[in-house]
Amino acid sequence: MKIFFAFLLIIFLVFSGYHLSFRKFGIPLFARTFYLTGLEFLFLGLLLGPQFLNILDVETCGALAPVSALLLGWIGMLFGFQFEISKLRRFPRVYFLAGFLESFLTLIVVFGGIYFTLPFILKISEPMRAVISVVLASAAACTAQTGLAMFSSSKIGKNQSMIKILRYLSSIDGLVAMLAMLPVFVFFPRSTDIAASRFLFGYDIFIAMIIFTAILILYNLFLVYRREQSELVLIIIGMVIFISGFSTVMNFSPLLSNFFVGVCLVNLTSEKEKIFTTLVSIEKPVYLLLLVFLGSAWHLQSFWALAAAGGYFVIRFTGKMIGGFSISLLGLKMKEYPAGLGLGLIGQGGLPLAILYDFQQGFQLEVADVVVGIALIAIIYSDVMSPNLIGRFLKKGE
Repeated sequence: MKIFFAFLLIIFLVFSGYHLSFRKFGIPLFARTFYLTGLEFLFLGLLLGPQFLNILDVETCGALAPVSALLLGWIGMLFGFQFEISKLRRFPRVYFLAGFLESFLTLIVVFGGIYFTLPFILKISEPMRAVISVVLASAAACTAQTGLAMFSSSKIGKNQSMIKILRYLSSIDGLVAMLAMLPVFVFFPRSTDIAASRFLFGYDIFIAMIIFTAILILYNLFLVYRREQSELVLIIIGMVIFISGFSTVMNFSPLLSNFFVGVCLVNLTSEKEKIFTTLVSIEKPVYLLLLVFLGSAWHLQSFWALAAAGGYFVIRFTGKMIGGFSISLLGLKMKEYPAGLGLGLIGQGGLPLAILYDFQQGFQLEVADVVVGIALIAIIYSDVMSPNLIGRFLKKGE
């Protein structure tokens, strides 16, 4: 009964309040940032979690794990639909190179910084040390331009070229992050015993690839003929549920598996526009539901977590600045942008939150809870400071 009540409660709160998020209000800048990113629902989840009201306790969240997998799968598929090859070809190749270079350098800098400093903070095994470093580096590579909503249309109009490169880099960052997460779930399958982790190569990978191919063929056959919108909605929901459930059984990530299916479908099916419209139609409620679940599992250990989050923020900031500076060295087309391009790439957005929750669900360990809690604080730091840093970057370009 408690599980049913908790589920209805969070559904009611999210669908009642999501229209208030992602909008500008006449409130202080600090608070406005939360409304533009939906982070207030992260704190709502914390309030409903075991540390306060205990409505979303461990048992309830465990029973609602299929819902969590569905949310991750929906976000993964939606993100995959952004990579339609025919549309990506319209952009200059130097933009692709710039995006991959910036995000890859950020990934390397953060991975190295976390890998070498982690033993001073936590006592963990070597495999888990590598896993955490990759996860935090992947989350750090992600960028979102939510902070641009803080600026007037005239300000944005004066800096069209700057904003164009920022938005393009943000879209490529997520792709690099998702690819970096792949080894985590391939080499370290979901297990409570990381020391006993095994390679998924061999029989498991063979079976997974066969089923994955069969899923793509099956859903392409479903989508050969034009469908009514109601039929299409049922197909998409069934597709995400099936893939997410299959991924859970195969010890894989619902986020990643649906992402790869989304990339394949957007480049293979003629119904891609309708599917994308359906996926986007409930993007905000899905994202906010994910924030509530993530917030309920947020463990605030002590004040030392604030310092650790500050360290993670500094490492990521360094990586973004190095990555942004490297872009200006790519050629004449990129030299028109200031060397401080990294200042415009500090905001993180929603994808890293999905990556962190996917990791937390896959590796249900106490250390995973601690790491995710620290990373959430760092993401709040980034999103709060992002508008000011973007403003400084735009001034450099004027």
